[in-house]
Amino acid sequence: MGDQPDKAADPGAVGQDGVVSDEDTASSDRSERNSDRGITDFVRRAVSAGVGAATRSKDDIMRAAATEMRNWLERLDVNNEVLKALSKMVIEVKTEIRFRPTEDGRITPEVTNDTKVKPREG
Repeated sequence: MGDQPDKAADPGAVGQDGVVSDEDTASSDRSERNSDRGITDFVRRAVSAGVGAATRSKDDIMRAAATEMRNWLERLDVNNEVLKALSKMVIEVKTEIRFRPTEDGRITPEVTNDTKVKPREG
């Protein structure tokens, strides 16, 4: 069998019938799978990097917002703000207390309340 090329020595050899050997197909499949695996790894790493960047961005935004809120609250003078709000309104309270005698001769109070909050005029 000296006329036939050694398939193990030349994996790209084509047999006498012109068909590529199973070894050639397996080798080709392995290289395609390795190529697919490389693309899959690349996509996975790219998505992971994108998610990581988004997480860092969210953390940075939350940190900046918390710092701004803390600074605003530190500068806020709650007492003066309440005084301003109260000075701009009128609270009207009307209370009536009536004493009514009961059947046993005692006197009991009867109370009615009416409260209104209005904006201060002028």
